[in-house]
Amino acid sequence: MMPQKAIKVEFSAQPWQLTMSSRKNFRISITATNRGGTTIDPELHRAKLFVNGNEAHVWNLAIGNGKREAKWSALGPAETVSMTWSSMGEALLPAPGVYRLSLRFDETEPAPIDVEVHAG
Repeated sequence: MMPQKAIKVEFSAQPWQLTMSSRKNFRISITATNRGGTTIDPELHRAKLFVNGNEAHVWNLAIGNGKREAKWSALGPAETVSMTWSSMGEALLPAPGVYRLSLRFDETEPAPIDVEVHAG
């Protein structure tokens, strides 16, 4: 088991206000920093995204699959790795309304992000 406290995980989402037609401009990112003294696998595939309290399965597929740089699975001391997805807007934000996005990674739960989608 990896020392999870060594990994600082953050996530971001932009823009915070969109219209239904601009959801293609929505970007969501995850960043992990190794605060420990040895190279470790941050196991970012275990980070779970929730939208209004419901697990986002499209996120699980995206974070668990695809080509990754070497740091994604071997993060050195004081190194940071990040990834941004630009194809989840329609799946995560399916209708007009306010969406609360929250990330959970072990005991870590960064501050949630509220995104508002307008009908226009």
